[in-house]
Order: sequence, then C-alpha cells, then structure tokens
Amino acid sequence: MTSELEALGEHVAIATGSDRELDRELDRVLTGDASTTPPDYTASVDRCIDLVHLVLPGWAWHVGWDASGILPYATLCRGRQRVEARAPTVPLALLRALVRARKELARHER
Repeated sequence: MTSELEALGEHVAIATGSDRELDRELDRVLTGDASTTPPDYTASVDRCIDLVHLVLPGWAWHVGWDASGILPYATLCRGRQRVEARAPTVPLALLRALVRARKELARHER
C-alpha cells in the first residue's frame, strides 16, 4: 500500500485540474474500488469531501486561499494531527492533503 500511496502522491502533486485517470487511481488506491466510472474527485469539492469522510473518518477539513490570494489550500486535522496542501484548484488541494495524511498514517501503522 505504501508504494501505491507514494505513486498516487506523485500523480496528485503534478495534477493541474480535472483528470479522470487520476480519479480512477484515487478510487482504486484509497477505497479499493476499481470502478471504471469513479466519482469526479479532481473536479468536485463535494466528491473530495465525501472521500475525506470515507478515508479519514473523524478528521476535520478546512479550505481557503493562501496568503497570496492566488492558490487554494486545504487543511485536514484530527487532534494533534494536521496536514496542509496547496494546489491550483480546491479539489486538488483537498486531494493532496488527503494523500499526505493517508501516507503519514501508513508510516505510523508500520
């Protein structure tokens, strides 16, 4: 799972917008669903929030604009655990934070 998360993290890090192939990869790696028609995570804030609730139950989320006012950011947290990410779009910021959080949890599980 860790190598899949690493590869997914790299793919999410270079994404610049809606990407159906990335949606399929997110669905497969994070939910175990190999559906040919996954939700449009990379294009929809609502679908990203659904994914956060599924993959990281009990985590809170926040989105906004960074200090430059140009790039969206997302923060995911639970207790003292906190992960942030910036991206060209709000869905991608949420997805980058989600994958980072999942990778950190995977490291702690080992």
